[in-house]
Order: sequence, then C-alpha cells, then structure tokens
Amino acid sequence: MDRVITSKLRSAGTELIKQAGRKILSGHFNLTKVSFPIKCMTYATIIEMIPTMCSTFPIMFNRAALTKDPVERMKCVITGTIAYFYFEKIFEKPLNPILGETFEAYGQDGSKIYMEQTCHHPPISHMYVDGPDQNYIMTGWSSYTINAGMNSATLTADGHKLIKFEDGCTIRCTNTNDLIYNIFMGTMGHQLAGSMEFHDEKNDVHATYTFGNIRRMAQDFFSGEIT
Repeated sequence: MDRVITSKLRSAGTELIKQAGRKILSGHFNLTKVSFPIKCMTYATIIEMIPTMCSTFPIMFNRAALTKDPVERMKCVITGTIAYFYFEKIFEKPLNPILGETFEAYGQDGSKIYMEQTCHHPPISHMYVDGPDQNYIMTGWSSYTINAGMNSATLTADGHKLIKFEDGCTIRCTNTNDLIYNIFMGTMGHQLAGSMEFHDEKNDVHATYTFGNIRRMAQDFFSGEIT
C-alpha cells in the first residue's frame, strides 16, 4: 500500500512540474492558480497574516489622530506603512482562505480588526479596523497575482487602504509589489518593488515612496517625497 501511495504522489508531482514548466515557458504562469506543496506554506491564511502585519499601525495611527498638521499626519501614516513591511516579508506562502472565511482580532491599542475573504479567483481580502475612541477607522482590500519566470517570481498587488480620522480627514494609500529572485540558482532574496502612493484629498497633500532598483543604491534603499 505504501508503495502505491508513494508512486501516486510521485506521478502527481511529476505532472505538476510539467504543467508549471509549460506555463513558465508560455509566459502566463500565475502561481495563485497552482497547487503548492504544504511544505512551502506558512501556518496561517492570508486573512490571519494581515492583522499580524498591521500590528504596528495603531502606534502611528493614534499619533496621527492627535496632530492637526496634515504633513505631520501624513508622515505618521507613511511610517506606519513602512513598519508594516517588517512582518510581511516571509518566504513561506500563506494558505489561501476559503470564500467567505472571516477572522477577527484586537490591535495592541484595543482596536477591533475584522477580515473577510470576499473572492477566491482572484483572491481578494477585505479589512475593517475600528480604532479606539473613534480616533481612526481603516478600511481597504487587497488582491494579488504571482507571475513566475525561470529564476524569479513577481507579486503584483492591487487594492488600497483608506484611513479616516475623527476630524474628517482621510488618507488613501496603495499597495506595493514584491520580487522574489534566485529561486533555483544563487542566494534567494525577497525585496519590495514599485511605488506606494498616499493622498489626503481634504488638505491636498500627496506623498509617494519608491523601493528597489534605484541606481547606485543598496537593494533596501527607498526614496520618497511629500508635496
């Protein structure tokens, strides 16, 4: 019996590799539609991981709520989103939530965090964060596709986050992309790519920062500006 099971697993694995190989060569390889070995997965689903990643938000968002200076508030929000990436960068792939799956948690400031998986293909996760004393409310959604090449994979993110403060100010920000390189050859690396944009419509304040591939700078260097 063990030999039969082992043979079936090998056969399934060989077929999966063949399918992946054909899609890579065709240039249309979206990893969100390919079954992953469980050894490559982390222990939690995406909607469980997002609140963990958001654990730094309450510190900076409460501070942002206390200031009336729109530029200083923008700086606080930007700082919170940069700190977010420390928890986000992992090599293991999160488990895919089932459609309609929900998750609830509390932030370290007592904020209430609600998550729901609202679409399966493409995977879309919605969030709602209710800050303490109505200091802030954050809503948003995220979706992603993962396209693989011969020795790298690019995660392209879609969606946004909207932070609303008690005085009526709102700051909208986009998501960044990821690049995983040297998957089969060389030292594997994981870095952010692209730009993240912020917009405070009420006070007409804009901001952006850009990661990766900045000439003559280290890979973890980023630059930005507030206008």
